[in-house]
Amino acid sequence: MSPRPKASLDDLTVPKGGEPAQVQSNSASASAVPQSAAPARATGAKNYAHTLSLRLTAEQYRRLRRYVARMEDDGHGRVTHQSVIETALGEYLDRQGR
Repeated sequence: MSPRPKASLDDLTVPKGGEPAQVQSNSASASAVPQSAAPARATGAKNYAHTLSLRLTAEQYRRLRRYVARMEDDGHGRVTHQSVIETALGEYLDRQGR
């Protein structure tokens, strides 16, 4: 049986403005993303294409709040839950090679 072709979602996603996004090759984008232990600071609005909901247990939410408070207390400036989750997702996908 021949291998299944790799699916690409790049042609399916369209930013909220309605124009297709410029897409970089996977190898170029993965190497250009800096690895950081601290999430990026909240620096203003981004051009988000999709909104996701995330359900957390009470314990997960407490851990997230403690982490954010600790980062802010350590002098990282304002850290948002959004920035923590974006950083974690990006690092996870980089480790998975996607």
